[in-house]
Amino acid sequence: MMSFDGPAPALASRVEFDSPSKPRTEKKKKKRKKVRKSDPNLFTLDISKYCAPSADIHPNSKMVICSNCKAVMTSVSTLQDGNSWICDFCGTPNLDLQLEGFTKPKSDDITFLLKKPEVVAAKDKAGENHNVIFVIDISGSMGTTKEMNHIDANGRHTRTYVSRLDAVKKAAEFQIRQLKDESPNIKVGLVAFGSNVEMYGDCHSEMVEFKRDVLNDTNQLTRKAEDLKNLKPISKTFDKVIKTLNKLDVRGNTALGPGLWSALVMASSVKGSKVIICTDGCANNGIGTLPDDYADELEITACRDVYKGFGNYAKDNNITVSVISMEGTDCKLVHLGTVAQMTGGTVDIVNQANLNDQFGNILTSRTVAVDVMVYLCLHHSLYIRDRDNLAVQSSTKQDQLGNVTEGMDMVVEFGVKTVSNENEAPMDISEEDQQTGTLAAGMAEAPAAAGMTEAAEGKFDFDGPQKSTPVSAENVFVQNITGEEVSSSSSQQPSSSQPPSSSQPSKLPFQVQVKFTTRGGEEYLRAVTIIRECTDQRAKAEHEMDLDVVGAATSKTVSEMGLAGQYENAMFALKAKKNMSVRRKIQPQCDSLEFEVEALGNDTDDEYYMDDLSDLQGVLSEQRRVTKAQLAAAPTSKSESAYSHYVSDSVANVYYDRTNKAMQKFQKRKASKK
Repeated sequence: MMSFDGPAPALASRVEFDSPSKPRTEKKKKKRKKVRKSDPNLFTLDISKYCAPSADIHPNSKMVICSNCKAVMTSVSTLQDGNSWICDFCGTPNLDLQLEGFTKPKSDDITFLLKKPEVVAAKDKAGENHNVIFVIDISGSMGTTKEMNHIDANGRHTRTYVSRLDAVKKAAEFQIRQLKDESPNIKVGLVAFGSNVEMYGDCHSEMVEFKRDVLNDTNQLTRKAEDLKNLKPISKTFDKVIKTLNKLDVRGNTALGPGLWSALVMASSVKGSKVIICTDGCANNGIGTLPDDYADELEITACRDVYKGFGNYAKDNNITVSVISMEGTDCKLVHLGTVAQMTGGTVDIVNQANLNDQFGNILTSRTVAVDVMVYLCLHHSLYIRDRDNLAVQSSTKQDQLGNVTEGMDMVVEFGVKTVSNENEAPMDISEEDQQTGTLAAGMAEAPAAAGMTEAAEGKFDFDGPQKSTPVSAENVFVQNITGEEVSSSSSQQPSSSQPPSSSQPSKLPFQVQVKFTTRGGEEYLRAVTIIRECTDQRAKAEHEMDLDVVGAATSKTVSEMGLAGQYENAMFALKAKKNMSVRRKIQPQCDSLEFEVEALGNDTDDEYYMDDLSDLQGVLSEQRRVTKAQLAAAPTSKSESAYSHYVSDSVANVYYDRTNKAMQKFQKRKASKK
């Protein structure tokens, strides 16, 4: 496995190709679901650390790109005859490059300046001119009160009843006051939603109200919101914003969808803006209305598509959306949280007393770059796993991220292609013959989920064909194509290993390209290339793997599966990961290993890893219990694709927390146990 933690990427373990081993014999009377052994072929990538120029900066004219796979030439590339380059990734001959006067880059971490802006105001360069839109629920349930501690002017402790809306208004006022004092150029806007949507903008113009007859009309919502996009700095609007905020009162139901859409349009005038939603209930009025528990699959899918549409709009306009809901409420966060997940925002369920802290955490989360695009380029013998489309085996992948905040990361899983030869399309092979690869040094293990399939059918979707080419280095592991299936309920025995064939490369390249625009307007492309060796010894790769990387990647991947309602597959994924941790302790005791085994170090690392997976397993069990109860009560049968609709808010909150800044969160959980 590998971990690209910043300017100096490091792999977590070697790439290894496993040798064939005999499948475990199953009892005929008991049908077992089978899964592939888990492996460490994956890496984590801290995107935020790459959204800054490296020390080696070149003009755009000095960038040489492969005509086929779009890999960028770096110091690891080899020029032939001074004018040709055989691409290290796809093998394409790039001839007659006309490189007179060209000097090959001297670094494997290079940055190209794509665009230099005109003169930029200091406030813009510091990123202090963006919009912050507060989207506040004023539906009837926000009037619910709770007894809270209060300290009066004389320092005496008293207890008083405070409504949810009053708690939100108090916390929002405190944060807006902070913005005025510390970032006076930031622009603050207000949107409130109950039965209707009330758009206040910066409170210097007349409020625009959307009533029931237009709450499903996105065109009208957009036109009206466009009129309120040009907000003034909070230093000029503070008094009116606070006065308007404190006048908000509860009424009606929950037109959350129209309120969110209006806020997104309002925020889109400035890149890097933030939208903060505070609500205590399900959207039940206008666009984005959430279906009830017994809705049919078409209704659930349509609802999911609406919130994905919100997320895409926000991402395209570089808006970060965060969601805050109240303890003890049901907001169907599994749907609403999609927007936050897609835009790098947060999803939190908080106690009324902690609202101020959560608002503060969101507002202090710094946007490091906008218009961020990540392009991954692997050697042509490898493919990037796509759980949404297992049939595709591409060695490249492009993701448009929009805003990137500090600590934002990605998990990338990869496998080894199986093809009849270099010029033919990948062949389909049987499940018994499918196999995957693993990276070790600096990388994390491939999530077990990536190799799973349909539990309901008694089998799992494998990642598809792979190529029998190993990857190894400081730590990359790849299995050969023979592979083995093992029962999910049995422990795994170490497999024997054999050296890779002479046709297999001993090292393979990986490249990450990050294109980004700074808050000052400069546009850069940063390309980082690393070379990693391959090994055919699974035990060596697993022995050397970085458990922090594996743990973070597993937590993120399994949580994403849980949010999609695939809790059965997620359960098997966790089991496979636990088995791998057990193997890394057992295998070094085997005499057949052909490498020198060093001590694993602190055994508590394994304990933290296993404990974290056990915690997640408990959440999955709760999801399964709730889902089965809902399905049993449903008047009609439901397919697995509708399971995500039954994810409770408490469970969804755990999942979203683990998908956001996975490495940071895993290390924080680990530190809390010490």
